[in-house]
Amino acid sequence: MNRKTTMLQAFLLPVIPLCGQHLSAQQKTQPNILCVVCEDISPFLGCYGDPVAQTPNLDRLASEGVRFTRMYTTVGVSAPSRAALITGMYPSSIGANNMRTSTNTLKSSPETGVLPYEAVPPPEVKCYTEYLRAAGYYCTNNAKTDYQFKSPVTAWDENGNKAHWKNRPEGMPFFAIFNLNVTHESQIWERANEPLTTRPEEVMLPPYYPDNAIVRRDMAIMYSNIHEMDKQVAQLIQEVEDAGLLDNTIIIWYSDNGGPLPRGKRELYETGTNVPFMVRYPDRKGSATVDDNLHMFLDIPASILSLAGIRPPAYMHGQAFLGQYKKKKGREYVYGARNRMDEAVDKQGAARDKQFRYIRNYMPGRSDFLNNAYQSNIPMTRNMLELYRQGKLNDAQSKWFKPDRKREEFYNVQKDPYELNNLIDDPAYHKEITRLRKAYDAWDKHYNAWWQPDERTLRSMMWPGGEQPVTKDPVFMEKEGKIALRSATPGASIAYQINGNGYKKGQWLLYTVPFSVKPGDVVTAKAIRIGYKESEVVTR
Repeated sequence: MNRKTTMLQAFLLPVIPLCGQHLSAQQKTQPNILCVVCEDISPFLGCYGDPVAQTPNLDRLASEGVRFTRMYTTVGVSAPSRAALITGMYPSSIGANNMRTSTNTLKSSPETGVLPYEAVPPPEVKCYTEYLRAAGYYCTNNAKTDYQFKSPVTAWDENGNKAHWKNRPEGMPFFAIFNLNVTHESQIWERANEPLTTRPEEVMLPPYYPDNAIVRRDMAIMYSNIHEMDKQVAQLIQEVEDAGLLDNTIIIWYSDNGGPLPRGKRELYETGTNVPFMVRYPDRKGSATVDDNLHMFLDIPASILSLAGIRPPAYMHGQAFLGQYKKKKGREYVYGARNRMDEAVDKQGAARDKQFRYIRNYMPGRSDFLNNAYQSNIPMTRNMLELYRQGKLNDAQSKWFKPDRKREEFYNVQKDPYELNNLIDDPAYHKEITRLRKAYDAWDKHYNAWWQPDERTLRSMMWPGGEQPVTKDPVFMEKEGKIALRSATPGASIAYQINGNGYKKGQWLLYTVPFSVKPGDVVTAKAIRIGYKESEVVTR
């Protein structure tokens, strides 16, 4: 992508009304949008055909909405995926594909030695919630961000553990995200002593797991955590219903990546990238239907904007598959890329259509297992590694550990859903391999100029001289009795307060267009571009 882009023009929407002012006619008709995001699960749900899962509330959601079977992350781990979810961009194209760019532990890695940093996308890239705020939505996030850059103050009206759509001005439409942590990978060991709602003997093992008590127990914990998450989803939906808003609220539910067990999370295989995704409309449009088209996480921001009646910005890599601006032509391929996972370094890219997956390994001769210290907290990870070293795993169970992967992999996922049989040398698939290889090359060439450098070089490109760039202070301009705000930093967004308030004390409003103030009002403002430090707070 060409990063020599011009600064995004000012929003052309009316300024957001201050608390106490009347809502516009447009705001009164806009749907509320509730996003519930769980962590680290593949489609282990009853409505997706899993006979073990106990998910009555999500099964009901599927019966009242649309269930998507081919929704894909860009990589099977949270931070790069969440970069795509907040920007609508391939994380590999904006310097955001290495896991946890801002974690201080990076510098202790013998393979990286990279100091912490934040990804710096091109100047036109915004958190998509700014467009919702500019259109009159009250936007809240409770509470995880993990975007590979600090969440800008302009992204949310509220962001944190106490953020809630109930805090909005009365009658104002809301967009709210709630993140449920109970299914996170860490909960396999942190909730190990909680009562199980799924018995270990009930679970069905994939062929790449050995059948023993340790594996079965960890799988039972995973299913029990999913059952608890299912109840938490119901509580969030019940809050909307109790407020009398269900008939004007779109509910979107999904997982942030696959997993959470070995050969799931962090992988580019189906087990790491294919996630459950469901949408329920207020009028139950499409109830109990299934969408089996290919979709990606970077399509979700464009689709949410489209549902709100907002045209997605042209710079987004994603395309709307829902709402007013839904694209008529769907995706032929989805793509993904894997880089450093905490302290473990790798580089892979992938292209997938409805039947096949192509993977390119830039570090062949290694194993897919990265010996990640965090993942090794899972008892079955340690157990499987020990059994492998003892030569007690069969071929399917050993595949993840063997340091013999080829430069390329090719799987017929339709016939081989566990992706155990690499067909890259099978002449019967030459035509399909060539087609996906060309699709991958075209994607890589078009989008991934900033994916080619090593991470140390990438950091210096985004933070010249090793220092985080700083957003220029906003400047006040007065014309015809109104105040305008500008920053000299290309792509900067501006937040402001009037007498220390937004909608309530201490909140920051998003600047869109010039606004009026009363005599004696004190206006404070600060500017921020994604990946930059905030400017100083200036006062008029």
